[in-house]
Amino acid sequence: MKAIPDIIKIASRELRKNMTESEKNLWEEIKARKLNWLKFWRQSPTYVFTEDSWLDRYIIPDFLCSEYKLIIELDWSIHNKEKVYLLDREKERLLQNSWYQVIRFTNQEVLEKLESVLQKISILCSCKE
Repeated sequence: MKAIPDIIKIASRELRKNMTESEKNLWEEIKARKLNWLKFWRQSPTYVFTEDSWLDRYIIPDFLCSEYKLIIELDWSIHNKEKVYLLDREKERLLQNSWYQVIRFTNQEVLEKLESVLQKISILCSCKE
């Protein structure tokens, strides 16, 4: 694997420093193997292969469980805008082409139904065993 470009590292650090309230809440529940001993990373640069351009590309998902190739994305109102929505779908396609499974939750779901969100994540990971 190639070295992660500095600009990606910097962007990843900034995202970790400026997490949304729902990201903070979910992170508290999944960090340090609190959820079924699963190891999650937050805003971790993830390499995806782009055969159409043959360029190295990194995506920074909200949360990543590399053991199960599971990515958790939290969406808020900006994700409803067409440009952002289309970019999200393109990133999701690239991740799926690299054998990642992407699960999306809204910020509202995390803030109001955290237990349900955690249960869905657990079920997805247990299905891959």
